[in-house]
Order: sequence, then C-alpha cells, then structure tokens
Amino acid sequence: MLNLRQLEIFREVIRCQTTVGAAEALAISQPAVSNAIRQIEAQLGVPLFDRVGNRLVPTDEAREVMRGSEPIFSLYRAFSQKLKDLRDTRTGSLRVLSTPALANALVPRALKAFLGNRPDMHVFFDVRRTPGVVEGVETGFADVGFSLAPQQRAGTEASPISSGQMVCVCPPDHPLADRSEVSARNLADYPLIGFEPGTPLGVALHQGFWTPALQERTMIETRYSSTACLLAESGVGIAVVDSFAVVGGRYQLAARPLSPRVPIEAFALTARHQPMKRVVRAFLKEVQAEAARAEHSYKP
Repeated sequence: MLNLRQLEIFREVIRCQTTVGAAEALAISQPAVSNAIRQIEAQLGVPLFDRVGNRLVPTDEAREVMRGSEPIFSLYRAFSQKLKDLRDTRTGSLRVLSTPALANALVPRALKAFLGNRPDMHVFFDVRRTPGVVEGVETGFADVGFSLAPQQRAGTEASPISSGQMVCVCPPDHPLADRSEVSARNLADYPLIGFEPGTPLGVALHQGFWTPALQERTMIETRYSSTACLLAESGVGIAVVDSFAVVGGRYQLAARPLSPRVPIEAFALTARHQPMKRVVRAFLKEVQAEAARAEHSYKP
C-alpha cells in the first residue's frame, strides 16, 4: 500500500521527531513531509504520531510499521551499494592474460593496486606465450591481454601502455656493473645468456645489436627474461633482458642500458569489435599508472 518514498519519509520523521528535521534531512520542503505523513495515515487508516508540542511521537502502530520496513531498507541499502560499486567498478569480474615478461612484475603490481579497494572483484589471471594471449583475447576468453610483441590480428586491438628498453644484467661486483652503458664489444668478452630464436625479445636484440660474435659467446638460450635473470644471478653468464624484468629490485643484479639502445614496448590487447567493459578501462588506467611509476623508478 505504501511506496518506498513514503516509507523513507515516514522513517525520517520517526528519527527526527519533527517534520522540519525530516525535511532538512531529505532535502525537501516541510509541507511535503507533512502532506506525506497525512497521506500515509489516511492510507493505513490508523494514526501514526501523537503531536506533543513541536514533537511527533510515534504510536505503537508506527513502531510496528518501522520494524516491518527494516528488512526492506536493508535490502535497499545493499542494492544501492551494489549499484554504486558497479558504477565505481568496485565489483564484477576480470579475466587477464599476459606473456611472462609482463606477468613477472608490471601486471601483478597493477593488480595489487587495482584490487586494493575492490574486495568484491573476482580476477582470473593466467600467463601464456604471445599467440595464446592474442587468441584468448580474440575469442573472448579474456577481457584484456598484455604482451611485448602482439601479433597483428583482425580481431584484436593493440594499444601501447609503456616503453622500456633492453638492458644488460650482471652481478653487482662484475666489471660490467661499473659501466654506464654496455656495447656489443663489451659483452663479447664474457659467457652470455641469450634468447631462443624467434622469441619477441630475441627478435628485438637481433635487429642491430646481437652480433655473430655475441652468438658465438652464447652458452645458454632461454625463452623468458625471468629465467635469464635467475641464471645471471647464479653467475652462469651475462644476460640481456627487457627493463620490465628488473623493475622493483627482484634480483640481486646490476642493470645497465645497451649502446646503442634497443627499445621495447608493452601493449594491452583488447577485442576490436566489442565494447570494452568499464572494469577493463579502470584496470588499464591502473596498469598505465604502474607502468609510469616503473619507468620513473628504473635507473640503470
């Protein structure tokens, strides 16, 4: 018999015990509150308040209505919070794929910041090679993917999110750690850890830096920067990895830029022909913020 707005006014009058106070709390006029109370009493057919001076004292019937309305408003508050969380991207689900290079530092740091004030958000996160990341986004399995070298596919959109560079990593007491930058000639004197041919990082290095002399000095080939860093940290050899791998001091290694510089770029992959979810937009903003912090904090 009563609508939600009538119940809201009724409850506020009980709380304030004056129509003036209820009007101020609800940001409506005092006559509007008085009219609403009269209408409610007429609809129910019972008096709800006793007028004692300037105060409205609820009757037993009013208190019964108040108790009965509490579950309704508990649900209403929970639903309102749910809508607010949806608006503020504080709830929902997110499916993320990443290649190992970005999954080892950038994406986890961004997820930590993103989930810090979103306790009800559910995230699926998996690490795959570049073709798997692209396929996952293209088929709709993932909402967003991250890669250093995205393949050109009709179903995906690649947006740059951060610029890095390839760096030489070695133990802090190694002679190369005393240099401000490292050339191919400098590396040729030491056993090296290289990348498997055809990998994105391997391709980047072979485009003008990784000479035949360096290839001859390569003792171990691996696919991932994290593996190369662990090998270098163990003293197996000198490695050249992407700068994303060494942000945050995860390894006991010195990192020095190459000469000439070898740039590397990180991309976010999304479906080309589907509208981007608001939660994905919010997460991408966090990734870009974390990437900016990483670029600022990285000092070879």
